[in-house]
Amino acid sequence: MPVKRRRWRAFLAGFLVLLGGVVLTPPVRATVAEWLRIGGVEAQQVPTGPSTAPPVPTISGRLSLDQAAQTAGFTPVHPAVLGEPTGVQASKGFVAMSWPGVRLEQFQSDIQPMYLKQYYEDLEYVDAVNGYWFKTPHNLVLVDKRVVRIAAPTLVWVRDGITYRLEGVNKARAVELAEGTN
Repeated sequence: MPVKRRRWRAFLAGFLVLLGGVVLTPPVRATVAEWLRIGGVEAQQVPTGPSTAPPVPTISGRLSLDQAAQTAGFTPVHPAVLGEPTGVQASKGFVAMSWPGVRLEQFQSDIQPMYLKQYYEDLEYVDAVNGYWFKTPHNLVLVDKRVVRIAAPTLVWVRDGITYRLEGVNKARAVELAEGTN
């Protein structure tokens, strides 16, 4: 093998190791989340944001989970510990469900993001679910409809091509519920 090719490969291998180390460092990982997507959610840091959030919106739909699966095109999951949701609605690629004070949305992670979260404090990486905790109220923009609402602190994670948004509980409870979602 020519010397130039060996040097190029060595340089490229070293560069990739360096890049991997930088991306896996927690502060850098949080920065990367600011300009990359978390599944179907795009995070954008803004200088200021809301200081309070209204109550988490409940779901008025009364679909069964089987009906929601047929409509959405995937099988929705929920934290078993919460029992059956009090409200379920669905559209193609999307399911929302709620319990008193808790809202779980799940949607297929497409090429285009579904939500834009405009937050003003640092994101917290949550290793247990490989997701991010938005610890303060923040603006939630439905990208396809341009509708904005203020969202409460939210856990966002991705599993098997589905993006999950869990809103209405504190971080510890959100992580516990996310880990029990099946």
